[in-house]
Amino acid sequence: LLDAIAKAVTVHAPDAIVMGLPLNMDGSEGPAVVQARAFAEQVRVRTGLVVHLQDERLTSFEADQRMARSGRTHGEKKELRDALAAAALLEDFLRPI
Repeated sequence: LLDAIAKAVTVHAPDAIVMGLPLNMDGSEGPAVVQARAFAEQVRVRTGLVVHLQDERLTSFEADQRMARSGRTHGEKKELRDALAAAALLEDFLRPI
């Protein structure tokens, strides 16, 4: 995965990377957050870019809401869910406070 990210950075030349931070619904941090922070550090070291961690709570729910009346089959929705959740994560990151 690190190789794929490094390759994407070479191809697209971003200024920074935004990654999801899997907080619990109450905002607390569980074991998945520890793993996410460690992976973000590996990405930072490998790419030399700043890695922003963005709260990813409810991004999958938002993706499902966006597809609710799309007419797509369950399988088609499943294929798009992660991409739409990632888009929601980035929108949240870019949204002014």
